[in-house]
Amino acid sequence: MTKTNEKIHVLADESLGGIKREYVEVDRKAQVGEKIIVVEADCQSEYRNGDMAFVSRFVKDDSRFGCYAESILANGRSIALYDREYRVLEPTNIVHIDGERYEMVDRKAEVCEKVIHMNNGKSGGRVGEVTNVGVGVIDVIEYEHPDGDITCGFSHGCYRVLVPLSKENKYQEFKDKKRGYKEVKNFIHNELGITKDDIQEMIRIAVSNEVKKAAESGEFQSFISSKIDSLIEEGFGDGGRLLYGFKERVSQTVSNEVGKRIANNLNISVELKSQ
Repeated sequence: MTKTNEKIHVLADESLGGIKREYVEVDRKAQVGEKIIVVEADCQSEYRNGDMAFVSRFVKDDSRFGCYAESILANGRSIALYDREYRVLEPTNIVHIDGERYEMVDRKAEVCEKVIHMNNGKSGGRVGEVTNVGVGVIDVIEYEHPDGDITCGFSHGCYRVLVPLSKENKYQEFKDKKRGYKEVKNFIHNELGITKDDIQEMIRIAVSNEVKKAAESGEFQSFISSKIDSLIEEGFGDGGRLLYGFKERVSQTVSNEVGKRIANNLNISVELKSQ
């Protein structure tokens, strides 16, 4: 069985023009051309755990393992590795560009999105911003190649959309919250048999009881007195003269607060929304 290790390595990918790409360790037999990392080195004098290489070929020998992977280290040295000594580094679709993490997604691009040009699974590493989406092509902000050629667009299927992972995570959080809301809503309505009107009445009674407690404890009187003192102090702020509209402001403030807080006049309307 193929086992995936949680360790992730960020390496420059030549097939993407040197753009850094995330690789994950996988415990399986490698194939020719794949990147590998040494995890249980037999020969510490020639290579060590953590060394990375790519497999150039497989060679049969007389050992009980049958064959070994002839691999090339970064310094060009050729080494022989048996299967248990290494893990394969499988490329993911996550790349690092200008300090940000993006997922390369194979879909039709939208205006203002970033894309990377691809040709038969490979890229020169050029990233463009989409300015227009047509039937068969997309336009990007034009850029010049080292050889002087100018690129201003790609055909659909010849690029990958670069989706910022921070944006993707926020979208996933939104979906999770929305799914959680629907689950709770379905449980309340379907399993408990509670209607929207029942919920409104529960909230009205609960708030009404709390406001009554506050009124009986003298909280309203204390609040109103404090609020009026504050308004009076503010009203005489202009050289001892009452500011224009002071009376109306006191009356309106007290009326609003009393109207909101007295339980007998409390009227609550609850509307359940999916947003």
